[in-house]
Amino acid sequence: MSFQLKIRDLISDNYSGSAAILDKIIRSIQTYINAREIDFQYLRENLEKVTNHFPDLAVLHHFMQQFYDLLDQVEANNWPAEKTIHKIEQFIGSYNEIWHESVGQAAEKMERLVKFSNKRILLHSNSSSIHVLFEHLATHNIFPSVYQTMSGPVYEGKLQARALSDLGCKVHFINEAAIGRFINEIDFAVMGADNVFTDGFTNKIGTYPIALVCREAGKPFYVICDSRKRSPVDFKSRIKGIFEPEEPTGELWHDAPKAITPVNYYFEFTPKSLVNAYFFEDTWWDMEKGEH
Repeated sequence: MSFQLKIRDLISDNYSGSAAILDKIIRSIQTYINAREIDFQYLRENLEKVTNHFPDLAVLHHFMQQFYDLLDQVEANNWPAEKTIHKIEQFIGSYNEIWHESVGQAAEKMERLVKFSNKRILLHSNSSSIHVLFEHLATHNIFPSVYQTMSGPVYEGKLQARALSDLGCKVHFINEAAIGRFINEIDFAVMGADNVFTDGFTNKIGTYPIALVCREAGKPFYVICDSRKRSPVDFKSRIKGIFEPEEPTGELWHDAPKAITPVNYYFEFTPKSLVNAYFFEDTWWDMEKGEH
């Protein structure tokens, strides 16, 4: 697939988690630098299409900030194409090496502190962090029972349900709107995150009501991700809470009557008061004790 087609595929991807989106953009860059002389303006314009489309994916912007710094260095030094390609490949290799194990380390920390054996766990959306967590559990012969939401409006929960089933977990596939019906059957919920702020985190639509139901039912609610997603600012201090553009309305109602306006967004904020603990590769925050 050509670079431009990969970019189009990225922009239309409404199923993948943020780590998977980052992996796709890295592979797109590798496709581009191996196919032609590098046109920096063309490269930046296409990459900015992706970052503008996903304004709140912290891992994507963490990588792109460093990659743009490298491009600035390349252009300032007017390096030849061969050296430029080598520097980009070297940067990508180093970045992947540093961050490849980060979620696995967070999973290892969480598995030591939270009992997963013979538990029933509620999951939402489709998160690479959750995949890594359950892969880690499987290596220890731990296969919890899973209650996986559909995760509307595009039902990417099906992808996660299939992945965890393939690992050996028993998966119950449910509508997130029915969480009240199933909450007493689960032991706790685990979510990924796109951004972690000092006052809460952002994740797929449906996370906040799940957290509210968990609190009402006295069920622990955990978040797992790597430290790239931690922000030093309050979510509420941002000029606009979530910078997400409105998503395709046809996902909610195709050819809706003129008097009806479908409004479709993918992400929302959940306050830290509803989170029992966050797990990162370098630390964990016990929100019940106020330790972080």
